[in-house]
Amino acid sequence: MDSFRTKLLWKLLGCIIISAGIAIGLAFLFAKAGSYYVDNTFDSQEINQKFQVKYMEELQQYVYDNEITRSNISLLEKWAEDNNLVYFSVYLKKKMIFNSDYSYANEEEIEEIAEEEDTTALDFDYFYKLILADGTSARVDMFCYDFYNYVYYVVALSVVIGILIFIVVFTRLVNRKLAYIKQLEQELGILEGGNLEYPVTIKGSDELGSLAKGIDQMRLSIMENNEKEQKALQANKDLVTAMSHDLRTPLTTLTGYLEILGMDNNADAEKKKHYLELSMKKTKEIRELSDELFEYFLVFDEEQRRIDVMPVPAYDLVSDLIENQFLNLEEDGYKVVGDNKVSADAGNCLINPRYMSRVLNNILSNIGKYADKESPVNIFCNVETDKLCITIKNTVKKNIDPHESTKIGLITCKKIMKLHNGEFEAYDHEGEFIDKLVIPMENRQV
Repeated sequence: MDSFRTKLLWKLLGCIIISAGIAIGLAFLFAKAGSYYVDNTFDSQEINQKFQVKYMEELQQYVYDNEITRSNISLLEKWAEDNNLVYFSVYLKKKMIFNSDYSYANEEEIEEIAEEEDTTALDFDYFYKLILADGTSARVDMFCYDFYNYVYYVVALSVVIGILIFIVVFTRLVNRKLAYIKQLEQELGILEGGNLEYPVTIKGSDELGSLAKGIDQMRLSIMENNEKEQKALQANKDLVTAMSHDLRTPLTTLTGYLEILGMDNNADAEKKKHYLELSMKKTKEIRELSDELFEYFLVFDEEQRRIDVMPVPAYDLVSDLIENQFLNLEEDGYKVVGDNKVSADAGNCLINPRYMSRVLNNILSNIGKYADKESPVNIFCNVETDKLCITIKNTVKKNIDPHESTKIGLITCKKIMKLHNGEFEAYDHEGEFIDKLVIPMENRQV
């Protein structure tokens, strides 16, 4: 959270810098363009002369009001200070007696500056006439810088424009993020309402974009889990429905046998024994179906958790399977053909012995129920890369009761192998039934 907050602060600082850069740049360009326009529009001889005439009238009036003569000409300093955008020099008999750029302390200083100035190049006929208080006629060289006021206005306006541009750019940059945050808030409200189909908008690759991507991935994960849960519930529902149907058949038959025994009091001992044997057979069938169903739900419950596995030598597992586990099949009249390609140094496979025993028992039970004794049961074992593969084939006997198999045992095997991170396949192929187990091997250090 602190890291996210820090990044957002840096983003905010970046927005401020970008906005300030754009504002300063555009304000500078506006100031330059405005100054150029003012210089080219107002810095002209014609406009300057209009200002000069106005200022000369004011200067003449100031001389009269303050009784300025040659002896007190320095009093013009006050007027020069009040009109700082005017430059002027006063000449008497082609000799400068006042200059607005200087301050004079005494008459000697005036004479010193006047002596240093070269007036030979000046055309006094174009100078303005100034009548001093004693009636002396002087000449004034004047230049006005009033157009500088417009430059000040341009600079001030440029500052205002820069501030406005900063506010607009900064607001736009920040509003984009705020609008995105608001949009995410609205979309989260939609998801919170239960509509997981609504996609989360992902914009950019920054922190907000990563956050939106994470939210959308979480939405997809929840949808996937819900879909898996619905499929699992539907599968269980279908299984219970199938089991109910399969249990109803032997229960109906068993009920019929028991009713016959209860109604036929004159039946001989041999007939009663026959119906009792049939009843016991159906009772055993019902018990097997209930055991399979119990085992399925037991494994289904375990599937919500992880099981513990342990390393077991692959060679020992295969040898026990071929030589011991399938020994009962040979005693029942089946021929078992084993093809073991697993060497003694093949390494360990990772299994849970108790659960793996369930898988093998289910396979053996299916073979005992549905395999044709006239054909051999083939077992092929080998190691492929990092997996132990066991393939079991048997020929399916003919005339099997369609209600005899619920395939719960095979479903249970698949679930158990999934808990082992392995695989289980069972399918018919041209009259043969094939079971294939894929068991993970332990990684060996080379």
